[in-house]
Formats: sequence, structure tokens, C-alpha cells
Amino acid sequence: MSKTETVELAPGLSRNQGNITGQGIWSKYQGPLFVLFASLCFSTTGTAQALAPEGATPQVIGGLRLLLGFIALFLWCLFTHKMPNLKNLPKRVTVISALGIVTYQMCYFAAAKATGVAVSAVVACGFIPVATGVVAFIFIKERPKVVWYAATIIAVTGLALLSLSPDMQAKPLGLLLACTASVGYAFYSVFAKKIVANNDPATVVMVLFAIGGTLAIPLFIIYPTDWIFTTRGMLVALHLGLVATALGYGTFMAGLKTTPASTCATINLSEAIMAACWGIFLLGEQLGALHWTGMAMIFGAVTLLTLKSK
Repeated sequence: MSKTETVELAPGLSRNQGNITGQGIWSKYQGPLFVLFASLCFSTTGTAQALAPEGATPQVIGGLRLLLGFIALFLWCLFTHKMPNLKNLPKRVTVISALGIVTYQMCYFAAAKATGVAVSAVVACGFIPVATGVVAFIFIKERPKVVWYAATIIAVTGLALLSLSPDMQAKPLGLLLACTASVGYAFYSVFAKKIVANNDPATVVMVLFAIGGTLAIPLFIIYPTDWIFTTRGMLVALHLGLVATALGYGTFMAGLKTTPASTCATINLSEAIMAACWGIFLLGEQLGALHWTGMAMIFGAVTLLTLKSK
């Protein structure tokens, strides 16, 4: 065999063809892998709060994610030359969507502190489709599909089991905060649809975080912030801003370009499971039989809703 001849890797497959095949596999799966990685980034927020120094409050944690997330996303949009044209953004819809993001951040972190990372993550993520169906019906007259009603009944039953847990780790206040976080996210997603129709999604998220971060500034005056300037506090803040927000949204947007929305919705189910795993295996949260049953029902409701919506 001469040096210029092609090496056969398998019958009918040359080295060049092998390289092309490898590139084809990566091209096929890179979108879903980006979305999966984004879910991993998002799943760490509650755990980051739990690992924050003493004195950290859900309000400041939520404000930090909004403010630092905005700064990181602003730099990302500046670097990629995707700065928003503010004239194209409908003011009323943009403000409502931003208020939804603020509500989600504040209530989710408060729920995680009140009832644990695992339970709050599954409840908050699980009730987003339920809350979105209600908000969409009320404000844009979008009627839910029949399967939505079945999924809602299953999810509410799961929530009831969590609230009836004998050890009361799933405190009613924490569950209420998690559900309120879902409502906030529903407002964000329903109204953001109108914005992203004529704007780049990354720039829209940046603007929403800018509004949210501005609204959160008074929280840094009301609540203690000295813990931020400790080594652990700085690491938590950087993680929330860079990893859990900028990197998460950046990779999610990259994956969204080549991945169908229905596939993204299915992959996003992993966020709740990953967050629950962080709480159980890293933070050592103890869950009883009713916890597991209730969480399984909520997750099952979201799975049913996602698969039947394809």
C-alpha cells in the first residue's frame, strides 16, 4: 500500500468517510446535548443557594442571578453583535414578562429554602405547564388540550400528597411559593412569545433580565449583602451569574436553533430530576414515601403533557 492510498477502516468505509460520519453524528446530536447541558446548568440554582454562606437570603440570591445574569448576557450579546433594537419591543408585554421572571426567581429560591431543593424543584417545574395553560387561556384565549386537564388532575393530586407528608418537610408555605414561581414563569413564557416573534431570543432574555435586575436593586439595600464579599459568597454569585444563567441560556439558545421545540420540552424535564438529585445526594435531603409518590405523580403529569403535545 502506498502512502497516498486511502486506509480502509471497514468494508466500503474510508478514513475520510469515517470522519464525515463522526461529524454527522455530532451534527445530529449537538442540539439536544446543548439543551441537556443547559438543563444541568439551570438545575444547580437551588443547590447554589443552599451552599451560600450564612446570612444569604432568597431575595438577594434571586437578585444576584438577575443582575449578574444580565451583565453576562449583555457581554454575550455585545460579543456576538446581537444587541436588541428596543423600538421593536412592545413595552407593556416586555414589562409583564420581566415581572414574571422576577416572580419566578424570588419565589423559587424562597421555596427551595422553605421546603428543600428536591421537592421545590419538582413542584415548580411540574406546575409550569399547568400554570401556563391557565395564563394562556385567560390572557390570549388559547384553549388547553384535553390532555392538559388530565395532567392537571394528576399534578394537583401529587401536590396534595406532598402537603400531607407526615414529617412536613414539604411545608405548605414552600409548596405555595413553588406554585407561585410556576405562575411567574407562565407569565414570562406566554408574554415572551409575542416578543421573540420579531426579535432574537438571546437579546430578549437579556432585556428581561436587565429589567428584573434593575427592579431587584432595592433588595440589596433592604437585605444583608456582606456575605457576598466572602470567598464562598463570591463563588456562589459567580456561579449563579455565569453558569446557571449566562452559560445555561447561551447553550439553550444554541441548542434551540437545531432542535425541535417539542424535543426541547422533553429534554427540559431533566432539570427537575437533576435538581432533585443535587438535593438528595449532595445536600442529603431526606424524603419519605409520600414525597416520592407525590413527586413521581407531578413528573408523570409533565411527561404525559409533553409527549401528548407532539
